[in-house]
Formats: sequence, C-alpha cells, structure tokens
Amino acid sequence: MELTDTIVAISTPPGEGGIAVIRVSGPEAILISQKVFKGSRDLSISKGHQAHHGWIVEGDEPIDEVVLTVFRKPHSFTGEDVVEVSCHGGVFVSRRIVELYVARGARPAEPGEFSQRGFLKGKMDLCQAEAVADLIRARTEASHKVAAYQLEGRLSERLKEIREHVVKACSLLEIELDFCEEDIEFLSREELIGMLDSLSEEMKSILSSYDRGRVCREGIRMVIIGRPNVGKSSVLNSLVERERAIVTEIPGTTRDTVEDILDIEGLLFIITDTAGIREARDKVEKYGVQRARQALGASDIVLLVFDGSEPLTEEDRSLVSLVEKTGKKTIKIINKIDLAQRIDVRQLKKWAPEGLVLKVSALKQKGLPELIRVLEKAALSDGIPHVGEVVLTRIRHRDCLDKARQGVGKAVSSLRKGMSQEFVVVDLRGALDALGEITGQTTSADILNNIFNEFCIGK
Repeated sequence: MELTDTIVAISTPPGEGGIAVIRVSGPEAILISQKVFKGSRDLSISKGHQAHHGWIVEGDEPIDEVVLTVFRKPHSFTGEDVVEVSCHGGVFVSRRIVELYVARGARPAEPGEFSQRGFLKGKMDLCQAEAVADLIRARTEASHKVAAYQLEGRLSERLKEIREHVVKACSLLEIELDFCEEDIEFLSREELIGMLDSLSEEMKSILSSYDRGRVCREGIRMVIIGRPNVGKSSVLNSLVERERAIVTEIPGTTRDTVEDILDIEGLLFIITDTAGIREARDKVEKYGVQRARQALGASDIVLLVFDGSEPLTEEDRSLVSLVEKTGKKTIKIINKIDLAQRIDVRQLKKWAPEGLVLKVSALKQKGLPELIRVLEKAALSDGIPHVGEVVLTRIRHRDCLDKARQGVGKAVSSLRKGMSQEFVVVDLRGALDALGEITGQTTSADILNNIFNEFCIGK
C-alpha cells in the first residue's frame, strides 16, 4: 500500500441527514484542506484535536458551512495527519467536497484504507482492526459487546501473553544449541513440557469459546420446516410481530424462502420461513423445496412444525427423519392448538424421542413466550460474554490458534521422544507464526487486502 499519498472519502452513510463527515488522511491532509477551507484561523499552525468553523469554498464560491477538525500525527485514527470535515448532510454537498479534495491532490480511499493505515502505523493490531468492522455492523447487544471487547484489545493481550511464553521456550532451546558441546540445559525438559502443556490447555480454552463468539457476532440461523399448511408462515409472523409472510388456507402459499431477524435478549436470530417440503407438483414449487433444504443445511436451529388439528402423516415422518439426519438442535412445535386436536403426540414422541415438544397457536399468540425462552436457551446456554471474558469470533482466528496449538503439541511430543532441540524449535516457530498471523505480525499482504476489502469505504 502507498502511504505517501493523501486519501479522502465520505465516512457517513449515503443519503440525507443532519450532517455528513468527510475524512482526509495523509501527509498533505492539512495542506489540501487549507486550499479549500476559509476560516478565521490558519490550519497549518493548528494544534491537534482542534475544531475550526468556516466554509468550504471553490475559489470565491461558497460550497458549505462546516466544522473542520484537525488531528496531528501520530495522535489520530490512522497515525497520520487527519482532517475531518463535518458538513450538512446531503448527497450533493458531501460528494462535491470530496471532488474538491481530489481536484487539489487527494485520491479516493479504497475500502477499509483508513483502518489499514492505522494498522500499518501501529495504531491497532489486526484483531482490533477487524473489531472496528464488527462494531460498525453490530445489530444486537451481544455482537456489540464482543466487538467492543476485541477493539479494547482483550484477545490481543491474551495472545500476546501466550506468544511471549512460546518465545521464551524457543529462545532457551536456541541458546542451548549454542552451547551444545557443553550439554547445558537452561530449563529442564520436565519444566519445559509442563509449561507447553499449560499453554496448550490455555489455547484449548480459548478455542472452545468460538461457537459462542460466532453466534454473538453473526447471529443464530434458524429455519422453520414442515409440510405445507402446518402454519410455518404464521409462526414466523408471530415471532417477528408483523405480517412478514403471506398466510392463507391454501397449501403451498410459500413458494420461496422468506427471511427476517429477531432480537432475543441481545442475541440476533436470523429466521427463515420455507416452502413446505413434499414431492413438488410444479417447477416453481420444486425450486422452493430445494431452497428449503438448503436453508435447513445452513441452519443452527430447526423449528419443526406440525399441525395439531390434523393426524400425523407420512410426510411428517419423512421430515422428522430428514431433520434428525442433520444432527442440528431441533425444537418440535405443535401449532394450531386453538383448534380441536387430532395429532397423536405419543406417536410423535416415538418418532422423535429427543428434544422438546412445544404447543403453540401462532394465530392466537399462545405459547410464544415459552418458545422464545427455549430459543434463547438453545442458542447460547452460557449467555452473552461478560466483562473481561475473551472469545473468538472469526473462523480465521480459530484456525490460526488451532494451528498454533498443534505446533505446541508437536513440540511437546518431540521433547517426550528425546528429539534434538532443532526439531522442537521448528515446531515452536510454526506456532509463533500462526499466533502472529492472528494479530498481523506475520500476515501476508494478500490476507491483509482480503480483510480490509470487507470494510466500508471511509473506515
């Protein structure tokens, strides 16, 4: 990445609003701002963290009345000189100001380029940079908390401590190699194995947090499955408390997947209503059934719905078998309990003895509070991460930490076999590289570009 140029971008969402913010970063951020800003003070002598009132102008033509804030390097988000222009919100005004900066020598920023510059300047490590994007995208208390904790540096600090111990072990072994002729041990093999075993267990503990962290960051994917006309769409509408899906008495009304979100006690549920799974009667219904099966495969939790006003059918039995084969958490729901009941609950429990069977009336809103409590418990039994807790939220972090743990495990195995220090050091260096990849110490340029390309422009 070229760090000698100056970049500019709108940092607020597009559209109309009270204000818009244009961010400028680079060696000429203040100089270019001086060319387009007319105020009572000279920006070139402005101290950092100072705001200036004035006008953005093009020659003698006023463009907008603004507040311009100066941040001097290295005390800024990017570690460079930064100027932030707060102008009136509006598509034309903000775009016009960006065009003025580009005309004076800045270039449009790439996605995530401000955050990437902050990372390259040492203002944050890669975990914290990724947390910036997660914090922006957070939609619930859980996703906000895990992103804020990671931005604060809790995961980074924990990994730093682990890495320091691995470096210590590696250094002692390498020193021993320098004194191989004297046959000196700076740390007994028993002590070294004990230390590495302890580090392995600590990494294992962090790895075990991934499922909770992923659920907090990404949400829980829940799919509603059942044969046609059992009330799947009514269950969706009742959960999200609005008419999200069309409901009629005609079987097969839902021909495609319908998705919505629900916040339950700070956890995001992404709920997918599906077409009734049965032998398709036409091409459109066939596509709907295929999408229903795909949604089932991608889900974390399955709501398997039955019609309590009708006897169980072979289609119901087939669906029970289909869902059981997935091994996913399943909540069985008997719907339409406001009608005369004809379903054989004992038969249903014989088919699927595991898990809960809840009775609801989606139409009359009966049994919904109990369903919501069960969903919360099924999604995250240990609750939202508490203050001070470290959790993994990204598969990249999990895979790298797992690789590091494997490297430490190989080193322990080599030590127990009495192998030479050279072999142990190679394993430990592999673990160090994997740990460094999480925080960005040993990450390739391609990986960095892929990560920051996921960011929005202006961040």
